[in-house]
Amino acid sequence: MALLTIKVPQNAKSRITEFVKELGGEVLSVKRESSDAKKEVLLKGIEQGLSEVRQIRAGKTKF
Repeated sequence: MALLTIKVPQNAKSRITEFVKELGGEVLSVKRESSDAKKEVLLKGIEQGLSEVRQIRAGKTKF
């Protein structure tokens, strides 16, 4: 068997799961992208931007 990692829309999750089982496969993990994960990614981007601003203000990096 092959192992696949795929992203599908939330509304298609159950249909894809049924299809995989019909083929004789097995669904190992079903994760939903939570807003917490998206917020964490956004927060990391903001923190990186602020770090760059601090370095520019300190004269360590040029704009």
